Amino acid sequence: MAEPRFWQSKTHPVSLAILPASYLYAGLEALNRRFTHAQHPGKPVICVGNLTAGGAGKTPTVQWLTKWLTQENRRPAVLSRGFGGSLKGPLRVEPTQHSAAQVGDEPLMLADTCAVYICADRHQSLRLAAQDGHTVMVKDDGFQNPSMTHHFNLIVIDGATGIGNGRLLPAGPLRQPLSIALKKLDALLVIGEPSHSSLEPLMKSVKAMGKPVFRGEIKPQSAKPKKSNARVHAFCGIAKPEKFIASLREHGYDVAQVSSFGDHHAFTEAEAERLLASDLKLITTQKDMARLQGSAKGTALAHLAKAASSLPIALHIPEGEALREAIDTALEQKQASQLYKSY
Repeated sequence: MAEPRFWQSKTHPVSLAILPASYLYAGLEALNRRFTHAQHPGKPVICVGNLTAGGAGKTPTVQWLTKWLTQENRRPAVLSRGFGGSLKGPLRVEPTQHSAAQVGDEPLMLADTCAVYICADRHQSLRLAAQDGHTVMVKDDGFQNPSMTHHFNLIVIDGATGIGNGRLLPAGPLRQPLSIALKKLDALLVIGEPSHSSLEPLMKSVKAMGKPVFRGEIKPQSAKPKKSNARVHAFCGIAKPEKFIASLREHGYDVAQVSSFGDHHAFTEAEAERLLASDLKLITTQKDMARLQGSAKGTALAHLAKAASSLPIALHIPEGEALREAIDTALEQKQASQLYKSY
């Protein structure tokens, strides 16, 4: 979904009007934490979560982690809810067999480079991944869910939007009281320039608790476009389309036209036909391309998947080695304390 503008203001009349709903949300969230018993997962779990609703950069972070773990021969598997997919799981996502409509766009995209398992109950998907021989799990989202013990909580936050007005849903973007979240997180990863006013006090609070703060940047992985191919019509269905457009322009594209849709948008035939009618070169995100791929042959959606290109991106963390060491240390300490139990 697109982030409401009032999430960035404490004085906006809409935020003030629905503030009582945030108090109700806080009460329900507290009850959930109070009466949900956390189960030991039996395998080390690294959770990539965020403090707020909306896009923060979790998917590139999951890719960064799984690439490292794979290089270390640790056999990682991603545990995802499969948001937006029709299949409930537990199952392993197979890019050649599944579509985004079945398993969700993010799991399908991640499955190109790593084993991905979907199910609303992450314990079920973890069991299946463990049976398949995977030894360390990367949990995509679910930081606020108290049902599973995490061995390392890496919290990702967007440097441009921070924690907004600092209020709980729905009056603000926070998914959990900040005081609770700060106690649970093990490291904070700020993606992009930390320009939002909420970032400096947040980073100070994290550091004051003796926990590290890292900076990351999402960079395009393709060569810069030639001048003859630089003028484009960009389209996307993501939470923060402005970030995609900014990335294109910074990479040298002349974005002459933009078509933006809701997050995880399922493109229709009519929309595909309108996009194909554009005189400009079409470009989209990897996540949107994942939703288009696998469309029925002969449809406008299939033609759009072939006609459009996508901008490949990857997360760069200058202090990546320090983050890897922090994760390794945490996992070793938890293992020594016999936190793991075998399924």
